[in-house]
Amino acid sequence: MASRDPDRRRKILEASRRLFARYGYGGASISMIAAETGLTKAALYHHFPSKEAIYRASSRTGMDQLLSEVQSAVSQAQGGAEARLRAFMHASVNHYEKNQDSWMSGSALFWGAASDEAREQILEVRDAYEGLLKQIIREGMNAGIFRSDLELRLSSKFLLSIINQLPKWYRSDGKYSATQIIDIYLDTYLNGVRSHQTPAE
Repeated sequence: MASRDPDRRRKILEASRRLFARYGYGGASISMIAAETGLTKAALYHHFPSKEAIYRASSRTGMDQLLSEVQSAVSQAQGGAEARLRAFMHASVNHYEKNQDSWMSGSALFWGAASDEAREQILEVRDAYEGLLKQIIREGMNAGIFRSDLELRLSSKFLLSIINQLPKWYRSDGKYSATQIIDIYLDTYLNGVRSHQTPAE
């Protein structure tokens, strides 16, 4: 059996991210991916058994990278829960700005995988990403930085929705950068959840 070229595999994944981001899973065909990469469909199937396999691999790779970058940023944050929360949000949006195609295709798989198999494969990364955010909020509540009556699940969903909705309307040539927009939303959130006894960090 012929060996699989890792550079060709990477080329396929990069091209598929662009197409999935532009047309969605249903709109991007194997023929389109082949044309984008300059390969035959037979060459694509040598590396991946199906379009869904390409979709899973391209999205999962981007999500693994996102999780790694966010974990690193949070671990290096200086300060308490607010600083760690801001690091989480900044790292997430910075990843988006650097990898917009990967983000768009990965976000679709993150919240609604194309099949049960894909959903199972992505669940571990999704839970780790959201779990880190919940951990930060919980630590803030336990330390008296955030209000003790916060609903942890809804609070984390609210923050994640800010990040995941941003690509739908954000314009890089607008008045604010993506990080500045995140800070505006985050400051509004923090003003509502801080314990009255705790000054802003």
